[in-house]
Amino acid sequence: MTTTEVSRISFYSIAMMTVTSVHHIYGALIYNTPWRLHILIASFPMIICCVIWNRLAVKEKFNFLVWFLSALIFIFSICLIGGYEGIYNHLLKNILFFSGVNDSILLKLFPPPTYVMPNDFIFEVTGLLQAVIFFPNAFYFFRWVTRGKRSVNESVLK
Repeated sequence: MTTTEVSRISFYSIAMMTVTSVHHIYGALIYNTPWRLHILIASFPMIICCVIWNRLAVKEKFNFLVWFLSALIFIFSICLIGGYEGIYNHLLKNILFFSGVNDSILLKLFPPPTYVMPNDFIFEVTGLLQAVIFFPNAFYFFRWVTRGKRSVNESVLK
């Protein structure tokens, strides 16, 4: 495990939370859907968690707090925002929409008012950015986890 990997995970997770904050604030304003602001309850604390995690994980001290913060990064940055919000809500929706899938299928998969079919460039680009960030974030996170397990096992054996 390297400092570079830890820094990349922190960078991509903070980028994910920043992009999703901008995306949801923008969406709340243009679609008059203030409920989209709920993401700020998670995104701002997650940015703080990522900064703390980065400082602890670089020291390679695998205590409860490091693993707890790692789980939060995995759940929020990778699964919920990157996977669900970025991949499903935006990447898949845009692929299906622009490939001409029948409206009835789109409305079943993406029912209003929660979902809006692509009609705003900035909203869709910021939504798709979440999918873009997902891939390197997941890659470095899983690489860190597998290397971290080796480090923990090696330290137990010594």
